[in-house]
Amino acid sequence: MRKTLATTAAVALLTAGLSGTAWAAPEAPTDVQVSWTEDGKVRVTWKDNGEANGLNIRYADQGVYAGKTTADAPNEILLSPSIFRDRSDARIGVWSDAADGGTSGWGNSPLFDSRQVAKPMLFQASSLSATSVRLRWNQDEVADDTPNDIMDKPDGEWLKATVTGPAAGQQTETLIPAGTHMAHVPVPAGVVTIKLSAGNEWGVAPARDYQTARVGTMRVSSTLPAMTSFPGFSFKGTLQMSEIPPSASENFDVQVRPNSSAPWQTIGSGVGAYKPGTAIAAYTGASGGREYRLWVAATEHMRDDVLLVTPPASTSAKFIRRNTAIYRAGFSPATAQVSATVKLIVNVEPHLAMKAALQKWDGKKWVYLRAVQLDSKGNASIPIRAAGRGTTTKYRIATPPLKVNGLPVEVSTSKPFTLTVR
Repeated sequence: MRKTLATTAAVALLTAGLSGTAWAAPEAPTDVQVSWTEDGKVRVTWKDNGEANGLNIRYADQGVYAGKTTADAPNEILLSPSIFRDRSDARIGVWSDAADGGTSGWGNSPLFDSRQVAKPMLFQASSLSATSVRLRWNQDEVADDTPNDIMDKPDGEWLKATVTGPAAGQQTETLIPAGTHMAHVPVPAGVVTIKLSAGNEWGVAPARDYQTARVGTMRVSSTLPAMTSFPGFSFKGTLQMSEIPPSASENFDVQVRPNSSAPWQTIGSGVGAYKPGTAIAAYTGASGGREYRLWVAATEHMRDDVLLVTPPASTSAKFIRRNTAIYRAGFSPATAQVSATVKLIVNVEPHLAMKAALQKWDGKKWVYLRAVQLDSKGNASIPIRAAGRGTTTKYRIATPPLKVNGLPVEVSTSKPFTLTVR
């Protein structure tokens, strides 16, 4: 009986001990606070009675384990913003674990949001010059359902363009004011890639299609004459591009100006699209001397979700002198009896009234013989009496310097022609 009572007493003591442990839960932590560290971490602090602690990020519909501390550790823990979800209903919950195994209820921080910024959608890239690109993009606004909460950073949102190249490892960044949708981004000359990215204190918006632009190079070359006769002339150029666009063709313009201080003007029509790397032909039209160049405007194309752009390109400016085109100059007939009348026939362009000169070869040099008046169509038909029996004499026509629409047309001479007198 004594043994039975002893056993019963032992069981009673054990039961009493278990019953006491089950109800000895520690108090919940208090004064749970969240704030930012200088280096962008989330600092969580709280007050308790010296227990070990555990932390969760508590959302309305779920919790995410965030870490734990030991009883002898400070009541502080630093969390990476990356573990927070893109939500408007975040709070930090802290519980205490007693040494004997009891667990407290939650101690909660104030509610705050951990929203990230929306992804920028790049939809246009335009080359303004060899060293500047204009970007345009869309970016949705993210609603702030907890305005002025304890974790809001007024200047936390950022937007930037990262330029990579043209040299290996070369990279520059251009910060863009948050909330804008257009920016001029400086770029080094050459082949570079531009990536648009955005973020805030909670992280970087994930990558998305159409966030990259690639800037290529383009070169136009041509061979132009130093002088050519009226009216117009044709020349060829070649277009080379580092990035071949999907259309594989670009428009080009023939541009002119009277001198190096005047603005360029595009002339003529029939400017077509030509595949890069192939010859392109251009016709200049009738004019006096002026500067010429081939011009290809900046290009924009899409390929494989990448915006391809190239800055404008042109040939070097070259001044091309112009002279009168003499289509016909000679006697009709070219052989005549002495004292017979022959006609000096001249036809030139530009079709302007002008006073040309008939010149004669004296065996050593060309000498002036008489004036030849051309009509408004550049024609002359002048009767001349044949003289000098038994002779064959060389002649030529020389035109004067002119102005056509204010542009110079230089002196020109015909090929020599003869008159034989019997």
